Amino acid sequence: MRFPCEFIASTFLPGLRIRIAHQLKERGKSQNAISILLGVKQPVIASYLQKTISDTGDKKFNHHLDALSETISNMLLSQEKLEDTMRTICTKCKSLRVRGPICSFHKSILPEIADYDDCDICSGFDSLPSLEKRSQVLLSLKEIFAELEKIEGFYDWIPEIGSQLASCEDDAKELDDVASFPGRIIKVKGNIITVSPPEFGSSKTMSSLLLWIRKSQPETKWIIGIKNKPKLEKILKNINIRFQEINELDKKWDECLAEIRKTENITEIKGILDKGSLGYESIAYLFANNELDLLNLIKQISK
Repeated sequence: MRFPCEFIASTFLPGLRIRIAHQLKERGKSQNAISILLGVKQPVIASYLQKTISDTGDKKFNHHLDALSETISNMLLSQEKLEDTMRTICTKCKSLRVRGPICSFHKSILPEIADYDDCDICSGFDSLPSLEKRSQVLLSLKEIFAELEKIEGFYDWIPEIGSQLASCEDDAKELDDVASFPGRIIKVKGNIITVSPPEFGSSKTMSSLLLWIRKSQPETKWIIGIKNKPKLEKILKNINIRFQEINELDKKWDECLAEIRKTENITEIKGILDKGSLGYESIAYLFANNELDLLNLIKQISK
């Protein structure tokens, strides 16, 4: 199977970079300066400049590359925003793929795809995640973390391996649709910190568990992992939070979740208390429908 992106990576983009390198040199830029502008090593620029523009790329695309490289060179020289420069390149790439010359080339090397008169592989981007929605999820995670920092006693509930906090949109279906903090929330000298900002698709365990519970509770969008202390069971019972106890989730993932799935109150469970095993810390996974529910739950546990 050959993908249109293969041609982009092997022919279109190298041809574009080579043209830009030549054009920048003609405008007086040194190889070091060009390497900085293109984000590659100086020897790479030297190799670009040794090549003849007319011998690069595919002749069917040369006039597209000539015009685009001129535009990009001007944008680099005028120090326009990086996002604008990238958007210009990606927009041209898409226009060439959607019923354009790259589309025709793709069909020529993959006859099977030529049978599809209404192929919309390169134009069917409606299913891509919403930037606005994803930005809101990431913002909510940052806000929740800021509130967790203020909760007295929460520090003591952070597992030794760190706490995981994750959230998703209403229509989350895959691991990449769940956002969390890479590197977890950890304890450092009496404070809790995050190693890096939240991002989507960074935690397989938490993402999988959140997506799993959402099959029975579609309204659930938050999950957090804390220490499974002996007193946690009593606390959850006192505040009427339904939970399920299991052993060795890390070792027996499918078996444990299949067992929970059989319980009559699966739609009401808001906690999974794993007792852990040799080499695995006891962790409690708590679910919530929204930010307020999650914070209230942590406050009640921490006091």
